Amino acid sequence: YREYAGLAYFDIDDFKTVNDTYGHAVGDTALRHLADLLNQHVRESDIVGRLGGDEFGVILAHADEGMAATKANALAKLVADNPLILNGVKIPLSISVGAIAFTGEDEPQEALNRADQAMYRMKHQAD
Repeated sequence: YREYAGLAYFDIDDFKTVNDTYGHAVGDTALRHLADLLNQHVRESDIVGRLGGDEFGVILAHADEGMAATKANALAKLVADNPLILNGVKIPLSISVGAIAFTGEDEPQEALNRADQAMYRMKHQAD
């Protein structure tokens, strides 16, 4: 519809450690836990999707880059504040985020690449 939107790109930090420590079945449960958290805390008009591996994206309808960054950071805090709990064991999760704005003029892969680059920059600022 040629309307603007925000795109938040998420990567689970140290996800390999979760799989190596607890096993791939727990890793799969962690992915579902993250997807559930994201889906429960976005608007009905927003779209959550798994991009592959431990990466997720959220399209935020009618959100500019600032709004997308604010929501992405709020979702990252939500994930950090809500560890996966299995059999009484807390498995903390954290995500790195990147956020951009795009319009109907953008090529989808180009928008994803820009959001991925923004996430990568944020991830390595924390190092």
